[in-house]
Amino acid sequence: MELLVVLGIFSMVVTSTTDIFLLTSKSQKKIFGLERTQADARFTMEAIAREIRTGVIDYAYYAARIIPIGQPDTELALIDSNQTTLKFAMSDASTAGSCPNASSTPCLLVSSGGAAPTSITPKGVMVRNVRFYVAPLTDPNAFDISTGSYASTLQPRVTIVMVLESTAERAGERSVVSLQTTVTNRKYKR
Repeated sequence: MELLVVLGIFSMVVTSTTDIFLLTSKSQKKIFGLERTQADARFTMEAIAREIRTGVIDYAYYAARIIPIGQPDTELALIDSNQTTLKFAMSDASTAGSCPNASSTPCLLVSSGGAAPTSITPKGVMVRNVRFYVAPLTDPNAFDISTGSYASTLQPRVTIVMVLESTAERAGERSVVSLQTTVTNRKYKR
């Protein structure tokens, strides 16, 4: 009888310990996935921010597009320090082949000049959403001779809103990271 009681207590302890171990292991995988996604999101955001700081916003590109005033754009057009046009945009069906792999689709692409777009989001991360808010809406470096003033008195800035998701195989290990930042342009000619 004592042996049965000891076996019963022992099996309960082993079962509880195993459950705790499995739960801890699952939580650890989720945390590692979240940390990796956050690091990838920070890298992607910093790559865009660096180009905004050192380049200038391509207002001619935005003038040609018809977007309601104050609405976010899905593309960011810049002119870098080498006078090359850079365009950041989320991949679509026609550019999905530029993403690292099928599970990382859609991704965030950058195209330089007339070159084919390349992904700046790494393998294992997909972009759920990205929006760019460019302000001011008119080029603040454009001087109007007739009025004797600039088109805008605001320093150029871009607010980036991005949502990234890890592409882990198991749904419980996936993580979603939302980021938002505003970056001002350092080449404000005044």
